[in-house]
Amino acid sequence: MVVAEAMPGRQEVFAAGSFTSKRIERIVQIAAGVGSLIVGTQAFIAALGSTDAGVWHIPFMIAIFTSLLAFLASCFTGRALRVTAITFVTLYTLVVVAWPWVTDHASNPGYAQPWIWYVTNIATIAAVLVMSMPWQITFTIGLPVLFFGARMFQVGFANDHWASNAFDLSFGLCLGAILLILVRTMRASGREVDEARGTALAEYTQAAAAEAAESERISMAALMHDSVMAALISATRATTERERALTVVMAQEALTGLADAESDERIALGRPISARVIAADLTNAARDFGVVIDIAPPTDEEVPGHVARALTLAATQAIANAIQHADGQGLAVAVSATRDSCRVRVSDTGGGINFAAIPADRLGIRASIYARMAAVGGTTEIASGRGGTVIDMRWHR
Repeated sequence: MVVAEAMPGRQEVFAAGSFTSKRIERIVQIAAGVGSLIVGTQAFIAALGSTDAGVWHIPFMIAIFTSLLAFLASCFTGRALRVTAITFVTLYTLVVVAWPWVTDHASNPGYAQPWIWYVTNIATIAAVLVMSMPWQITFTIGLPVLFFGARMFQVGFANDHWASNAFDLSFGLCLGAILLILVRTMRASGREVDEARGTALAEYTQAAAAEAAESERISMAALMHDSVMAALISATRATTERERALTVVMAQEALTGLADAESDERIALGRPISARVIAADLTNAARDFGVVIDIAPPTDEEVPGHVARALTLAATQAIANAIQHADGQGLAVAVSATRDSCRVRVSDTGGGINFAAIPADRLGIRASIYARMAAVGGTTEIASGRGGTVIDMRWHR
């Protein structure tokens, strides 16, 4: 993962890399490759008819043009650019340093510059592409100055050559400075675009998270309202002490859930929750109802926070129903999870549910189980008969 440099005081949010900077960098590399290819071809043609370096002519040509070809290949492919660029700059520097020592000082070389002059600014752009700012400046200034010194040493610092070599020096410095400024400007523009994109993405993410959290709170509050109403209706119809106690626990759970819908940071931030936490919450919920159940620990897979909350509340209602209507006979709870799904199964061996006998104003199963699971994209299947009831709640990503 490519990480861009973050502005002080602001957290970087675009971990996928600098989109614009990457593309500008490739444009710079390809443009440098095209320019270097043109100038390098000119230098190669000039080198073919040169005899300045004597017996060192062939070794110098091999060193310069082999490393130049490798550098050009890296510019066009984007691979191993740092290695080939540094190799080329190093070999060129060594050739320039050695140049006045292997040439014939006694002969008049004339005013035409040797073929290595054409390669000077190719070495400059190679340094600018891969080196840090101090080294970019050093080679942008140093390589033309080094060639100027080598060339003057070659001609014995003759007065006739000062003007022409000074002109070439100024030309090399100006061209190198222009190349350095262009590359730095393009890179800075890419970073600024990425900074603007990162800021916009951060603001959009925060707004989307706030909207999702608000929507989640409204949905949960509506479901909790239905749960509270169901608990109140159950309270008006409770006839035994056990039913009254269960109704009190249901009301407490509904009110707690209503508060959690506003304050639960895990849901508000959408943080994933382990399936083992769901199993532990259901164990504690059953204990609050006065029943001890043993839930086998599921795998440590994580599900979205709002899904985990919906599964927990729906399964808690299923447990409450089993205790209230089946006296908790054969109550069993199973929790399982995979990378893309989560399942909670609540079963009992009571007398089953007579759906036809449930009054229309009873909201327990409809609001607390079906509606909760539907709100998070889950499903609920209820199988009930004389042998008991099985409530199967599932969620798939």
